[in-house]
Amino acid sequence: MRIDPRILRRRLEVAEDEALARVRRSLMVLLAMGGIGIVAWFVVSPYMSVATLEVQGAVNGDVGGILAREKLAVGRPLVAVRVDQIEESLLADPWIKSASVKLVFPTRVEVNLSEREGVAWLWLGGRWGLLADDGVLLEYSDAPEPVRSIIAIPVDELSIGSPVTDEAVLGALEFARALPQDVDQEILVQLKDDELWGLVGDRPVRLGLPVHMAAKAVSLAAVIAAAPEGLIDMTAPERPALRTSEPVKGTPDPVVNLNA
Repeated sequence: MRIDPRILRRRLEVAEDEALARVRRSLMVLLAMGGIGIVAWFVVSPYMSVATLEVQGAVNGDVGGILAREKLAVGRPLVAVRVDQIEESLLADPWIKSASVKLVFPTRVEVNLSEREGVAWLWLGGRWGLLADDGVLLEYSDAPEPVRSIIAIPVDELSIGSPVTDEAVLGALEFARALPQDVDQEILVQLKDDELWGLVGDRPVRLGLPVHMAAKAVSLAAVIAAAPEGLIDMTAPERPALRTSEPVKGTPDPVVNLNA
């Protein structure tokens, strides 16, 4: 059967158009894949990788070790840096109070930290623990190393990173934290008959119940240098007093008003 030449020509034209369309689609796919490949290469290239790693606020925390475990180092592609995960790992270190990791494209990472301060050594029954300013236990030691405040109030064993909850210890910690640095004396705080008693340098101090401890510290700092020898009574911080002699049983304690 003979096909009309016009029909044959039309069929050839349709076939050519379809072939060209397939070629165009293939070219588009190849171009798209090439573009994706170029983008993928670019984001992991040195042009989008860590060239500057800036860490601020690191003193006692194991920041270098944490960043190494998280593979945050020069040469790491920024798209591979897991900010939330790194911040979580940093905050697991008891020394680190707050942590912020910021990506500054195209090649910079900023790590900003706020660390806790070791304020006082706490007796844990068999060893000493260093308490931070917010009551978190930072580390253990067999002997208290140079920190001017010692809290000799036995408590249950604490784990590293846990906060102390004992009210007497928290009161003693507040006092130690609030006592101004210009009172350049070692501080010992103990618990006796449900009251806090302190030794600031060689000066005995009655602190009373663990309330208003910051006010007691400030008031003590104002009078301790000029106070005569004797026991300083800070149970009422607005009226510090000095015991001039040992109390006699059955009689009131002789006191001198230090504000007079």
